[in-house]
Amino acid sequence: MGIIKIPQSSVDFFKKHQDEIFRSGNLSEGPWNEKLADKVKTISGTKTAVCVNSNGSGLVALLLIFKEYYGRKDIMIQSNTMYGVKTIVGTAGYNLVKFIDCRLETLMPSFESFKEAIGSYQGNLNELVIMLSDMGGIINPDIEKISKFCKDKNILLLEDAAHSFGSTLNNKFAGTFGDAGVYSYYSTKAVFAGEGGVAVTNNEKIGNLLKDFIAYDRFKQKMPIGCNIRLSEIQALLVFSVVSNLDEIMGNKLKIAEKYMEACTKSKIEFIDQTKNSNIGNHYKFTIISPKKNIVEAFPKIKTTTSKIYDYALGQSKEIPLKHLCLPIWYGLDEKITDKVLSELKN
Repeated sequence: MGIIKIPQSSVDFFKKHQDEIFRSGNLSEGPWNEKLADKVKTISGTKTAVCVNSNGSGLVALLLIFKEYYGRKDIMIQSNTMYGVKTIVGTAGYNLVKFIDCRLETLMPSFESFKEAIGSYQGNLNELVIMLSDMGGIINPDIEKISKFCKDKNILLLEDAAHSFGSTLNNKFAGTFGDAGVYSYYSTKAVFAGEGGVAVTNNEKIGNLLKDFIAYDRFKQKMPIGCNIRLSEIQALLVFSVVSNLDEIMGNKLKIAEKYMEACTKSKIEFIDQTKNSNIGNHYKFTIISPKKNIVEAFPKIKTTTSKIYDYALGQSKEIPLKHLCLPIWYGLDEKITDKVLSELKN
């Protein structure tokens, strides 16, 4: 965690406004939650944004709402994703009916593998949820096809956009392709503030239900479900401070990525390009791949790496953990580390 560096302007903004919170006495459910929600709505172009204390709590809340109000009980998730996604499904009480296979080129499911998974489903599509996770900082290149298919078949699509805040596909923001999406601002993410998340949706009913859910529906007193997953005012201010510098953070990481891309191209090392096919990624990770053999055998001299996405597979995509590596790329990365990586890529 010591490598995480918040932009100094974000730190200064936070310090300037933190005493306002203590003076007001609004330590929760105050104006900074509203300001953060409004900022995320503006950035993402969505109708509703709801602050939550984590990406995971937001996903669980939405799954419970889908179950209670839309009659959903079965779910499919992708093979290459965090184990926590599987536990989120269990926490929400869903039947995990299928892992959707992923491809090495994107670390995410193709439209073909998605359709294959749907074709093998024996249940009622009106009871099904698909939860897909963006990987490494880019949006699934096939998400538009997947989203249209889901709408046509009345399948609910939930986007785990923990990795992809700030990313776009065809000028459309991450987390906005399905019925709802949830971002993460956990310490290691591309846009980072320790903890916190924001759920977004263009569905007014889902948005209103989520707003009531996070406060136990203690005001209207109509919902049978709900839990306190609110974001504190202090944390909302910190997330707001960092999100306000989204362009600076993404620009800083892009400069590092461009150096890596040039070096990989010269050395004929394949990598996941977050700047092509109408995709603009946030470079949460810079991922090199080795389609033909295990990555450590293909590039034994590349030693300066960071954690993979992920080093395990939940389903059948067993080759993905073995055939990719991630190079260090975070905001304010020490140039000595970048130079070391570039030297290893050259060799």
